[in-house]
Amino acid sequence: MNMFERVRKLFVVLILVTGVAGTIFVGKVYSPDVAVVPIAESNSKFSMPSVVGDSFSSTWFCPGVLGRDVKVKSEIVVANPTQTPITGTITLLSSEEPASSSTLIVAPFSRGVFDATGGRKSQYISAIIELDSGRASVEQRIIHLAGDSVALCANETSDRWFFADGFTGAESDFDILLTNPFPDSTVVDLSFVTTDGKRQPALLKGIVLRGQSVTGISMGEQGARNEAVLAVSVRATSGRFVAGKLQHFLGRGRLGFTSALGAPTTSRQWWFASGEKGAGVNEELIVFNPTEIDQSVSIAFLTGSAEALLREPLILTIPAGRVTTLSTSSLPAIANGRYGILVSSVTDEFISANDASTNESVVVEQVVSRTRENKTGTSVILGAPSGSPSRIWTSPSGLTVGEVGSIVVANTTSLDTTVRVSTIGPAGAAPIVGLEQVELKAASVISIAIPPSIAQLQILIESETEIIVQREFSRGHQLYGLSGVLALPYRSKQVTENK
Repeated sequence: MNMFERVRKLFVVLILVTGVAGTIFVGKVYSPDVAVVPIAESNSKFSMPSVVGDSFSSTWFCPGVLGRDVKVKSEIVVANPTQTPITGTITLLSSEEPASSSTLIVAPFSRGVFDATGGRKSQYISAIIELDSGRASVEQRIIHLAGDSVALCANETSDRWFFADGFTGAESDFDILLTNPFPDSTVVDLSFVTTDGKRQPALLKGIVLRGQSVTGISMGEQGARNEAVLAVSVRATSGRFVAGKLQHFLGRGRLGFTSALGAPTTSRQWWFASGEKGAGVNEELIVFNPTEIDQSVSIAFLTGSAEALLREPLILTIPAGRVTTLSTSSLPAIANGRYGILVSSVTDEFISANDASTNESVVVEQVVSRTRENKTGTSVILGAPSGSPSRIWTSPSGLTVGEVGSIVVANTTSLDTTVRVSTIGPAGAAPIVGLEQVELKAASVISIAIPPSIAQLQILIESETEIIVQREFSRGHQLYGLSGVLALPYRSKQVTENK
């Protein structure tokens, strides 16, 4: 069987599997009480931050913020979608000062917004939020003159983290923040990949992360200056930790600021809800292979036709320990407009292995730069890994930045569906007028504008099939372009325990 036939067969199986998976749920959709909203059941390893609705508590590890720049404002947003108060603690860790904790309370059906620095002046600060509810959700928000950014916070620590896109071109800043939330020290090794290959300087081996502290590493100062291609792996030789990144783009086709978690694992699938081709839009997929063997992936575009996934899928081979960049904007087969993207490993073990396999695969990030006249805005987003599609998604901080706000929903199945968009206000969950039942075709994408008057509320997105949801909002400060971040899927406690 040749490569094309084998890939075609795999995609047939994939579509059937995702179509069937959309029916394996408990409860019923469109519950008027978000406190009992149904959550997906799955047996696959799940590495994306999520709302574990049937748990009695939750812990969130945020990627970290700048602490000394007086022009930067950083916040932690805690959303309570229930009818009872949520209490907990927020512990701030820094690069120079001892950890400090304080109590937090979030009223029913509301959000709590807390200073992510606590008034500290350390160079880097990160937060741990421990709550007495599994239905709460948490995000980190940075208000930056180069563009505002929302970042997901992790549910768990990991012994390895990966970054596919670490651009330092035109003296752009790329800082990695390594947080050790535990009392004992953790030791990690950091390596990076450029166009010249893999490097692991002696100074980046055996890095000691003190207990309950944040360690910042400027990649430009570690021999990775002015690199258009730069991927990073951080692996613990002992212990577990959390890794995030801060990126300030200063040129070579990129302008803006973004903050994000790293990927705590590789994955055999990466989903992107918001692909776009059009005038002034430059979109790239950055595929990082941190393994010691060559990896092949297939790129499929969700354009509204399940059959389109089977037509000559695009195959990329990423050499061991290297990075491959695909400019989707230059692909003639893709028409202008919106589409979703699915990046899948192409291996003999694909059908049976799933993400529970101990074998590592790839990490994929999407970089989109929008340009008009002399204005450019760049956003970077890590894809949603295998097992992420869910029927229920939430946006803790809504779409709070600027006048532009929308959610982009990708149907990951071969079944037509309907989507319902609600806000959570003083009276609980209420559907947005006109968005009670939005049609969404199989294997397609829809962008839904959120009225500015309610964009600051928590948002709930429900579907009859599994979907991926991404948010897009203004970068603020009258800057051109959009900032993007995934929403948070609802997931059952069983899934996290299987990890």
